[in-house]
Amino acid sequence: MAHVSSIREMRGLIEISLDGVAWLRVRKKHFAMRPISDGDELDPEAYLDNLAAAQAADCYEAALCILDRAAQTGGQLRQKLIFKGYVPAAADAAVERLTENRLIDDKRFAQRIALSSAAKPVGAYAVQRKLRAKRLPPEAIEEVMQCFDSTQQAEACRTAAQALYRKYAALPPREARAKLSQALARRGFGWESISGAVDEALDGDAFDD
Repeated sequence: MAHVSSIREMRGLIEISLDGVAWLRVRKKHFAMRPISDGDELDPEAYLDNLAAAQAADCYEAALCILDRAAQTGGQLRQKLIFKGYVPAAADAAVERLTENRLIDDKRFAQRIALSSAAKPVGAYAVQRKLRAKRLPPEAIEEVMQCFDSTQQAEACRTAAQALYRKYAALPPREARAKLSQALARRGFGWESISGAVDEALDGDAFDD
């Protein structure tokens, strides 16, 4: 059990602290349905279960509204719902229901990003970071990253080097190599791909007319 140490309203949300530590932010409407007071003894798990039941319908409607504005991954949607004051269990239930109804498809979302990125001179690490930022599940990321093999990355890095090299062509070779390598690394390429692309660029083979 824990003790409610403070309750305060912040922009339509109620922030609850337990034993002096900030614990939960919940929508004012739902807090009013499951009220507690300063000093109350509380079973945190049971209270969260009660809130999730009270929020279920509203949480699903909120999720639909978010999806109306833009496509979301399950992880993104969950994060936004929690930020809006829905408890994790309510957010999880909404995401699960939307996934079952095929309104969310993390695998397809990841595939779209991967296919689009594979057609551009972008490194695999940058693609992986983008997918993680979308809060996609690890298994979906692992599956789509298989298209970024060493052959694909070598060609993509060569294309990127070709576009970037002219910016550094007037520099001394050592400095040009360093700056071009750094630029390619920022684009998410691995050093194995970078080494070959930079060697080719400095040899001039990549830019012969």
